[in-house]
Amino acid sequence: MATENVRHAGDAVRVAADKRRALGSAAYRSGSLEQLSVLLSGDPGTALERAGAMDSLARRGRTAEIELRSARHDLTGAQAAAQLALAEQQREIASLEEQKKRIEASVAAQRTLLDGLVARHAELVRQAREREAAARRANELAAAEAAEAQARAASAEQEQLRTRSNLIGSTSRGFTDTPVSAARPPAIGSGGAAVAVAQARAQLGKPYVWGAAGPDAFDCSGLTQWVWAKAGVALSHFTGAQWNEGRRIPRDELMPGDLVFFGEDLHHVGIYIGGGNMIDAPRTGTVIRVEPVWWTTYAGAVRPGG
Repeated sequence: MATENVRHAGDAVRVAADKRRALGSAAYRSGSLEQLSVLLSGDPGTALERAGAMDSLARRGRTAEIELRSARHDLTGAQAAAQLALAEQQREIASLEEQKKRIEASVAAQRTLLDGLVARHAELVRQAREREAAARRANELAAAEAAEAQARAASAEQEQLRTRSNLIGSTSRGFTDTPVSAARPPAIGSGGAAVAVAQARAQLGKPYVWGAAGPDAFDCSGLTQWVWAKAGVALSHFTGAQWNEGRRIPRDELMPGDLVFFGEDLHHVGIYIGGGNMIDAPRTGTVIRVEPVWWTTYAGAVRPGG
């Protein structure tokens, strides 16, 4: 719009300038000779007619001069408006560039975290396989089966994390290739769920103590409160309150980091980690551990910060 206004104003200046030049040439051609002719003519009527024509030409010249000045003024204003519009566009592009950099940095951080978790799960699989092999050599079948189950669970979650990491990578490549002048890209989440899961894994093996909320011991809601606080989301230290501190999630949409609740009275909560497993602090005399979700008493799930 601003460019179009400048073009129209420029055209008006050229038209006014051409008109003024044409009138100036006419006045120059007739000026001196006409004035001398009027003075020497013996016919008063002819002299008055010629003087009137010269006066009319002079008035038209002055009008053309005013029109030219007005057109030039309009052109200056249109150019100034165009410069302001250009400056605003440049500020918008700079803002988009900055947002793009922040989003790319966030995506890179999320993928680094997920890649670290993938590597951690690979190590967990390896360790579990070693324990299984050792238990089988010692003919400890129960321990071997437990180690095998842990290996399968860790392997399943490793694959899920790898899939999420690859998805983030492909998404970020598509975003990087998108011109900054296009529509604003959607915001990308903070990766809080991945942080919560990683924090939950860091507490494995610590004892259950009723009413404890870390860092050396936890009860079930104290554990979920702790790990999500590390991800930047504040939760209450009570399962009934945590049930209302996020978005309810259908069972078929569960993702790692979601809180899973049990019993009609919501007496227990764990942290879903994928593959049908959770990390929880079950009861007195146990430790924080990975185990299958208690589907028989499952009450529902909540996504904190969602």
